[in-house]
Amino acid sequence: MSENNYKVQRNLWENPWGYVESFFIGFGLLVTGFFLEMFVASDTPFTISYPYNIVFLVGYIIILFILYKWFSTTQLIRWLTKVPASISSIVLVTLLVMIMGIIPQISSESNFINNLGLNHITSNWAFLLIVFQFLTCLGLISIKRILQFKWSNFGFILNHVGLFLALVSGMLGTGDLQRLSINVYEGEPSWIATDAKKNKVELPFAFYLNDFVIEEYHPKLALVDNKTGSITHNNGKNLYLVNEGETYYFQNFEVTINKFLTSAGRIGDQYFPVNELGSPPAASITVKNTKNDSIQNAWISSGSFRYPYESLKISEEYSVVMTIPEVKKFSSNIDILTKEGERISTVLEVNKPFKFKGYKIYQLSYDEKMGKWSNLSVLELVKDPWLPVIYIGIFMMIAGAIYMFWVGNKITKN
Repeated sequence: MSENNYKVQRNLWENPWGYVESFFIGFGLLVTGFFLEMFVASDTPFTISYPYNIVFLVGYIIILFILYKWFSTTQLIRWLTKVPASISSIVLVTLLVMIMGIIPQISSESNFINNLGLNHITSNWAFLLIVFQFLTCLGLISIKRILQFKWSNFGFILNHVGLFLALVSGMLGTGDLQRLSINVYEGEPSWIATDAKKNKVELPFAFYLNDFVIEEYHPKLALVDNKTGSITHNNGKNLYLVNEGETYYFQNFEVTINKFLTSAGRIGDQYFPVNELGSPPAASITVKNTKNDSIQNAWISSGSFRYPYESLKISEEYSVVMTIPEVKKFSSNIDILTKEGERISTVLEVNKPFKFKGYKIYQLSYDEKMGKWSNLSVLELVKDPWLPVIYIGIFMMIAGAIYMFWVGNKITKN
């Protein structure tokens, strides 16, 4: 019988290590990480900031180079440059990401979840150890291909180096990421911001709010159940925009908007246009009961922080009310004042940040109790100095993919 008919049985941990050994090592890192979470980890996530993260990155790359250059024949380094090590770490990282999607990343009532750190996966020691293994595999493979450079491998190098840069920058950059909020009042310069832990941070520049503007939709008309206080359904539509001259139908009631004022004040039994702080919208309406032809005329108002709302009771069961106007858009007309005497003017809107001295400045919120009369604008400042490096890594991966597609297409044509 030919020797080729016999399969050689390889023992566990025999050279070369395969998928079984790789997953054993991966699960060992997970167990170690969860052990650290239970007995070593603190409430503050582990991060390193500038300049220590730069020193760590440079030292890490140098160590990877030394390991490959002079220790590439050792069992461990050979394993780290092979496919099983990479695949096992990718699978385990994916598993942890799935857990992150299932378990809310906030403080949990379950001691099991809190103790294992499953409610903060991205800063969990188990996640960090597995990602570190994957980055080590990625770094060693990239160094191997760079030192054995061929143009046919150029796309592969771009992909792997780009992914390495994006991942390592995303992890090391958390220590330098700065997310602040600042309250800016009209007519007052503000330069003291607060971080997530409510610590005060002095900015190298100040904000001066010239004007805070809110644009609102028209309020809506609704029929409310007097017993429950809930809005009643009206054939699938229970809210109607208050537009002058329109007529709407609620069950057996015909409601006509005679007059609508966006900013009004009550004088006697009527509302008149005024432009005062807290003056709410108001509407004159006529309600006709189609069953008995009875008619009611009245003014209703959504009210404000200064004035009470007014509704019209049209029967024992129902009342007609005006809802509080919904915000369409809000913005801040601000000046940024620098220590050098510069004054930069800009208008901030939601999702339209302004970039200044490494910060992205966002319109965040306002005094919702005051509504459109708010003299407070809340801004958010985000500074992430590692973001350009992450973008470089992403663009390298895109360039590598395009290059590999182009080379593959060229080979196919030949």
